[in-house]
Amino acid sequence: MMGKITLQGVKNARDLGGILTADGREIRKKRLLKCGQLSEATQKDIEILREEYGVKLIVDLRTEGERKAYPDPEIRGVSNIWNPIFKEDIQGAGVFTPGEKEILEKHLKSLFILSHRFDSMEEEAVKDVREMIQEKEFDPEVYMARMYHKFLNNQVVQKQIKQFFAMLVNRRGGAVLWHCGAGKDRSGICAALLLYALGVPKETIIENYALTAESSEDTVDYILEKLFPADVPGNEEYQSLARRIFGAKTCYIEEFFRAIEKDFISVDNYLQKAVELHVDNIVRLKTLYLK
Repeated sequence: MMGKITLQGVKNARDLGGILTADGREIRKKRLLKCGQLSEATQKDIEILREEYGVKLIVDLRTEGERKAYPDPEIRGVSNIWNPIFKEDIQGAGVFTPGEKEILEKHLKSLFILSHRFDSMEEEAVKDVREMIQEKEFDPEVYMARMYHKFLNNQVVQKQIKQFFAMLVNRRGGAVLWHCGAGKDRSGICAALLLYALGVPKETIIENYALTAESSEDTVDYILEKLFPADVPGNEEYQSLARRIFGAKTCYIEEFFRAIEKDFISVDNYLQKAVELHVDNIVRLKTLYLK
């Protein structure tokens, strides 16, 4: 299991060190770290990351809008590289094909705005997501499967994940820390693909993904209360449906792997064809990060 890093102003901070691969090797401690956004990191948090964990590189996976609204602190001696999984800000819909008419596009944007508390756009987002969840045949699992399908097949996303791996392959020392907003979705997916490339069994990856649920509950509760307060008829039933989208449940990382296998036959094939992570890159990753 990846170790929890206790920080005051940063959620979901974890060290992937100690996780075992299928062939019995172990990920080195204080080399690969993930977390939620760093904007509220205290001076003590920064010292822990820099001194105790030896962080030398921070990879920010957020959009431009998130980065401007909640900027990372400047940390002496630590490089900060912006590598947004969604290339454009959410208003620009960079993760989607321009002009796409599907209702799904609108809803995905709304979910994203809600998850990351973009206040200026929240009222419209609440309306869109509420309408979606109140639809008669709405199924959260089918919805998430469609979302992952779009995510995996988007060339911008593939390019950004490729760059994420390139930064890890080219490290020369110190720890790498990557983060998104909640430390659950974008950073969790990058961690899952990295663990797989390092040879960690899928079951172990799913178990580790579930750990992010414990520190994202306050964000989930905030969203559910915004969507379906007590004065909305049937609010408890609708909150239960909404929780199945926003919670960090293991079924979603399982669905992510299923979507890869459906579209690309195997995770190995996805890494090789879509992300261009070839055998020599994987050997290099294992040399750097396994003991």
